[in-house]
Amino acid sequence: MRQDRMHQDRTYAVTGAASGIGAATAQRLREGGARVIACDLHDADVIADLTTADGRTALAEGVARLCGGRLDGVVANAGGGMPDVHLALNFFGAVATLEGLRPLLGQSPAPRAVATSSIACLRKPDPKVLDACLAMDEPAAVAAGREAFTLEDPLALYGAAKLALNNWCRRTAIEPSWGGAGIPLNVVALGFVDTPAAALILSDPDLRAQGAAMVPLAGVFPGRPEQAAAALAWCVGAENSMMTGQVLFVDGGAERRALGAQ
Repeated sequence: MRQDRMHQDRTYAVTGAASGIGAATAQRLREGGARVIACDLHDADVIADLTTADGRTALAEGVARLCGGRLDGVVANAGGGMPDVHLALNFFGAVATLEGLRPLLGQSPAPRAVATSSIACLRKPDPKVLDACLAMDEPAAVAAGREAFTLEDPLALYGAAKLALNNWCRRTAIEPSWGGAGIPLNVVALGFVDTPAAALILSDPDLRAQGAAMVPLAGVFPGRPEQAAAALAWCVGAENSMMTGQVLFVDGGAERRALGAQ
């Protein structure tokens, strides 16, 4: 299948589609012939705040209305945010996206789903936060997060949310409602990508140097949104017919360097 039409006649929902990686993914899918339902806080087809229960409901209802009951792929990409919403957005919001839109995927002959994660998942999480997330107990996770948060490590909850998302997707991918229904579910864990969300790191000379030292593959620090989009788009394309339950590190080798000889 030609790359420029590999998404022909497919309909996708992309969250966080108004900017950065989400916008680049939506553009790539459209260039491949797809119809994209863009979802975000603004400048989107569906306006929804995934940190709230009402916003999660609005997402599912809005996408269902616009797709006519059938969806071929979901890119659960919305993420980032300030520390007070790291868990609500990056874990609970992503899970709500995937679960809320799954019934629509069941109407597709080749359904696919992918979630966007991060190499921040390599941070050691607070066990109470991680356990509460995987138990789907949002109030307990938020409470544990308040206790665990420190100014010295403002990304700790972000990393915990992304690790929980990885684990949730891996265990869920083999369940009857996903794998048993023929719906591949995967995760793309990204490294440093030049987006507004990464501006704090990339604009600070010391932090930028530390980040660059983590990436062994020359020429990909920082990565570009369209490079991340290529991986996400392939995961939800019809050609991805066998891979499920995987966490793909698209990070220039940062994960391998962090783990050393393991």
